[in-house]
Amino acid sequence: MTTAVTPSYKLAKNNENLNHIPGSFGLPIIGQTFQLVNDLYGTIDNQYKKFGSVSRFGLAGFRGALLIGPDLYKEVYLDKDKNFSAEMGYMGSLGRFYKGALLLRDHEEHKFQRRMMQTAFKNEAMKGYIGTMGPMIAESIVDWGDKGQLLFFPAIKQILLDVAARIFVGLDESDERAAKLNKAFLDISDGLMGIVTKELPGTKFRKGKIGERYLKEFFGSLIAERRAGDGTDTFSYFTREKTEDGDYFSDEDIIGHMSFLLFAAHDTTTSALSHMLYHLGQDQALQQRLRDEVMAIDKPYLEYEDLEKMPLMEVAVKEALRLHPSVMMMQRRTIKECELGGYKLPANTILFLAPQHNHRMEEYWDEPMKFDIDRWLAPRNEHKRHSFSFVGFGGGAHKCIGMHFALMQVKNFMHQFLRQYEFHLADNFSNKMQTVPLPKPVDDLPIVVRRISS
Repeated sequence: MTTAVTPSYKLAKNNENLNHIPGSFGLPIIGQTFQLVNDLYGTIDNQYKKFGSVSRFGLAGFRGALLIGPDLYKEVYLDKDKNFSAEMGYMGSLGRFYKGALLLRDHEEHKFQRRMMQTAFKNEAMKGYIGTMGPMIAESIVDWGDKGQLLFFPAIKQILLDVAARIFVGLDESDERAAKLNKAFLDISDGLMGIVTKELPGTKFRKGKIGERYLKEFFGSLIAERRAGDGTDTFSYFTREKTEDGDYFSDEDIIGHMSFLLFAAHDTTTSALSHMLYHLGQDQALQQRLRDEVMAIDKPYLEYEDLEKMPLMEVAVKEALRLHPSVMMMQRRTIKECELGGYKLPANTILFLAPQHNHRMEEYWDEPMKFDIDRWLAPRNEHKRHSFSFVGFGGGAHKCIGMHFALMQVKNFMHQFLRQYEFHLADNFSNKMQTVPLPKPVDDLPIVVRRISS
């Protein structure tokens, strides 16, 4: 029987008494951060081979338990006993800048807040978004064939930020506030990686906090105006949503959700597309196979009903997310003592979950290091071997609310891009991948683009 959870767990300090569990916290304060930055998969795999599916682990000032394998992920993500706190798991990282975001809400509070956001991701809203998205992307890449070689990562990041600013906030890309928003997000991303966590002059943390305050001021100043209007951007939907008692959601809630949503919406999809093109740029046959799929939709812009006509594109991006998840480390904290993988974990213990290792386990994936979209298709259907062997969009109650929006963005971009261009990776491309703070190719993915003759 599930008992009611009181908020007192939010006041407790992190438990670090895990001497009964094998493993190592690593160096004082930094733990195993440097190893993880240099080789995330290798670090996690080494931990797994030495200590098993549950082990002591230290990362960026936090000491907790590293969990490995889909059985444990299923238990944590489904959280049937409401014993795993996302808010407290992320409080010392994302929570320093995005407190109040949907990801940092627990249980009934999370369910209540998620309802406010769902209207903005239902079919009617999505149909409006897709009508905006296609023309914006087309205009942004119209001259790519004249560039010859370009760095894909910064190019697609700017495009998706412009799209997010228009769709989520209702800002035209020429609006100077869009550039200020981008700078705020970049400063916050840097701030998340800062070792110093006090607002000292010149520190990344201070710049990040300035960015956070700008977001709060920006969104807070517009809520009343958007609530009185009839805008179809996500921000406007949020401002007009009401509770079951007929009250508007608080300004604080709206600001928290908008700040994190805009950050997550363009950064994670930028990462996914960059990794997808990394693989397609080395496989012309697969690239053509996807091009044939988009060419079969013979219209200048996708309509909402066309999204289901692109199954190969959908599994291609899922395969990219399998090998290179956009979120490399997920966190929770126990609320009361529990047992995971045969070990008793005390209350208030930080849990680390590394999706990339989960996605590369030979027990569930054939040749897991190979980029192979057919593993997702019948008759193989490798993703069905375990319901939590793939967690590219999270899982359980916290499964990404913007998943379908992200897939819609990918399909829209690829529909425009592959119809017009062939591409391959530049001769000087690097095989090295960055995993934190945002997973991407270290060289920003130089590609050579050639316009397809009509």
